[in-house]
Amino acid sequence: MFKHSIRNRLMALVLLAAVIPAGVSVIFSYLYTKQSVTEQSVEQNRKLLALGAANLDNYFQGINQRALSIYSGINVQSSFYTSILSVKNPNALPKGAVQPDNRNIVSTQLYNFFLLDRNIFQIHLYVRANKQSNTLLQGQFRREYNPRYTPLSNPGGPVRPFVEATHMDHQYGIKSGFPNYKAGATPVFSAHYPIYRTPSDEVIADLSLDFRLTELEAIAKSMYNSETERLYIVDEQGKVLYASGGEWIGKPIEAGWSKLPQGASSGHFSWNNKEFKGIIMYRHIDSAIFKGNIIKLVPYEDLYRDARTISRINTGIGVLFLIIAGIAGVLISIGFTRPIKKLISYTQKVQIGQLDASVDLVRVDEFGLLARKITDMTRTINDLILQEYRLEIANKTNQLKVLQAQVNPHFLYNALQSIATLSLRYNAPKIYDLIYSLGSMMRYSMTTDGNQVTLQDEVEHVQNYVALQRERFGEENLRMDVDIEGRASGIFVPKMILQPLVENIFKHGFRDGIKDGVITITGKLDAEGRLVIRVRDNGKGIPDERLKEVRDCLERTEHSGEGGIGLRNVLARLRLQISERSQLLLQTGEDGAEVVLIIPLDDTAFRKEEGAE
Repeated sequence: MFKHSIRNRLMALVLLAAVIPAGVSVIFSYLYTKQSVTEQSVEQNRKLLALGAANLDNYFQGINQRALSIYSGINVQSSFYTSILSVKNPNALPKGAVQPDNRNIVSTQLYNFFLLDRNIFQIHLYVRANKQSNTLLQGQFRREYNPRYTPLSNPGGPVRPFVEATHMDHQYGIKSGFPNYKAGATPVFSAHYPIYRTPSDEVIADLSLDFRLTELEAIAKSMYNSETERLYIVDEQGKVLYASGGEWIGKPIEAGWSKLPQGASSGHFSWNNKEFKGIIMYRHIDSAIFKGNIIKLVPYEDLYRDARTISRINTGIGVLFLIIAGIAGVLISIGFTRPIKKLISYTQKVQIGQLDASVDLVRVDEFGLLARKITDMTRTINDLILQEYRLEIANKTNQLKVLQAQVNPHFLYNALQSIATLSLRYNAPKIYDLIYSLGSMMRYSMTTDGNQVTLQDEVEHVQNYVALQRERFGEENLRMDVDIEGRASGIFVPKMILQPLVENIFKHGFRDGIKDGVITITGKLDAEGRLVIRVRDNGKGIPDERLKEVRDCLERTEHSGEGGIGLRNVLARLRLQISERSQLLLQTGEDGAEVVLIIPLDDTAFRKEEGAE
């Protein structure tokens, strides 16, 4: 129905005319904005990472310079370096020799280191000659023989300073305790420095500086948005120096996006899987003590936020225009198709027989002209049909009246009365009954002062007719059963509608003789308030071909050829006098035939027609 409706197709056309341009505009706008935002974001993040890498390099350079200050007193007696250099292996000392006590020098120098950088958490100096650990933690100094300690070597290979990835703090194997200190509670990264016996490459001590992440976090947070983005600073082995949110602390990153292209100092690439969807930005760091990469994860959700905002604005504008276009399309289509709907409604009324219906369409355009032409045409057809129908009914009525008037009623009444009186005189009551039935029939059929009678009167007329037929065929061979509801017996119906039906039974149903014949007449009101009269016999029934001919005759509007008093005449008078919706149904079977009259009732059916007795 949708694809065949002009109104729906017109609305769809208008909506498509608005949707397609708006949709194409929104799509191209979104794609362009997305591309532009991506390029701008990549450039902005490239600058941020470059600045962050420079800050990190400066930070590590400052750590390196402070650590290398150890060598500043290389030729000064009782300096920090010379105090370490003077330490000997206890087993190699001459008998009676004593190691010089450099505790104050070492503790003072370590404390100076501690004061130089507020982010230093712990300082550990391991002297290899006597396997001695010197630790400064929270301003407190501890010295302890630590033979089990093994200095951490640079994962890169050569013995040179390096930064150990972030880990939880520890005491480098010493057993001395510190007040109010609990090991393994603070994340730190460590800068490890081998101290050489210059100018050789012999390592005489190992200096380890543990740093809190405060400064490192400040540098890292300047490079990303902590609410939406993620940032990682990793060394060449993939171990994390800094991770946003604290994840991956002390662990290597195993995510697929951490495998960066080889040989590139900076760049970006897209990544899309369940773990992350967005752009990966990276930049290489190559400072004196740290080599690694800064990796920044920019999710599409954050990257395209502005593009989505612009798209939503465009979509909102498009939807607004779409709603306006939809309303306009509906109004235009309704205005265009409303007269068509009215014409369709009018033709449907004409189809069911309401030829006097009218169409309420006052227009001066083509629709108005078409409506006026159709109305004039149906009125002309209605006038012609009514004229022809009334002429036919009048002709049938005149034929009936001519038939009724063929015999002078006064002469017949007087003659029959004389015969009836004579039969009583000769003691023949049976003859009197037959004459009385015949007289009642003739008086009923020849009375012309009323066209409607009660159903009870019509049934009595049929009973008189059957009484004469029983005398003809034998009372033992014919019986008539009548069952009329009390409510139905007083309903007014057209005169002579049952007698033709019963007459057809003798003409067709019992044409080969009657034996055990039964005629049944019933009348009642159904659930819809219609009068239903059934006339049934147990005769031979109606052949299929004849049944089809009779039904076709009832449906045709032309003359049926039944001489005026037949089935079609009965139906025509019911529709003319009672209701256009009256029906005559003809049914047959092996046990006889049945005629059903269905008469819709209105108020006129319950009162006697004016002038009828």
